[in-house]
Amino acid sequence: MAIDTVGDLVRAARNGRNQKDFADLLGVKQSSVSRYERGKASPPISVIEHCMRLVHTQGEAPTAEQLAERIRVELADPSLIEARSALSRLVDAFVAEH
Repeated sequence: MAIDTVGDLVRAARNGRNQKDFADLLGVKQSSVSRYERGKASPPISVIEHCMRLVHTQGEAPTAEQLAERIRVELADPSLIEARSALSRLVDAFVAEH
């Protein structure tokens, strides 16, 4: 993803999080994140710096514990049984090859 605007930077730093959770992380309102992303408001320098740090560190791989926690949270919904089953098969195949 090319980062050409402040809105692009904020979206990249959000990295799939919902706007409310990301706003909480930044210490701003969800509506502010929405306005930043749409170019309707300019974030304070502290928000820009925080977003730049997040974008810069996103290339690092999560630990096994961080990944397991993310999977636990993201796939907890009972309606996602097929996704959990597919992920389980993927892990089984990975383990079998390594």
